[in-house]
Amino acid sequence: MKINKTLTSLLSLVAIASLAYASGTVSEESLGLRKTNLYSENGTSPEQAKFDAAAPGAAKTLQRAYDNAPPLIPHSVEGLLPITAKNNACLGCHMPAAAKGVGATPIPPSHFVDFRPATKVDKKGDIIKDGKVIKNTSDVKVVEHKQKTLYQGRYNCSQCHVPQANIKPLVKNNFKPDYQSASAKKKSNLLDVLNAGVNIK
Repeated sequence: MKINKTLTSLLSLVAIASLAYASGTVSEESLGLRKTNLYSENGTSPEQAKFDAAAPGAAKTLQRAYDNAPPLIPHSVEGLLPITAKNNACLGCHMPAAAKGVGATPIPPSHFVDFRPATKVDKKGDIIKDGKVIKNTSDVKVVEHKQKTLYQGRYNCSQCHVPQANIKPLVKNNFKPDYQSASAKKKSNLLDVLNAGVNIK
């Protein structure tokens, strides 16, 4: 029944669009987000994104998009990329010991933890934990293996943290974040809520 209603709605939209096009009220340049000729790419290019040019330490911190969202990079990354396991300019300011002194956001405790479960793969390809075969890895409760240094699985900061482009979105975004607490806007509490709602032992 639901499929029939959906199909009827789609067919109605196609019919309305066809009538509008046949009557000459819709131009092909008005279709899509680019507002350009659909048969040619001549002269068509996306809007050039302009990234914040403020130097590190001079930029205003941006609000997180949601609880524990990776913060956006509010400053210029020119000269800081690419990041490698042996060359990471971000650590000079964002390691917790240095961050407070330079006014930077400190790397959270979750980045000093190895979350990989203590499992092995046998010759058949089965995942083994505590001598038992695990059919679904999501059935393994996340256990924290805390480390004194940055966990190397997180060395590539720009894999999650990105600069914010000053560009007008083509589609309006009405999303408004709803935080669990006021501190969640500025600080990660991932380790506190990691296994929330998980009853697996």
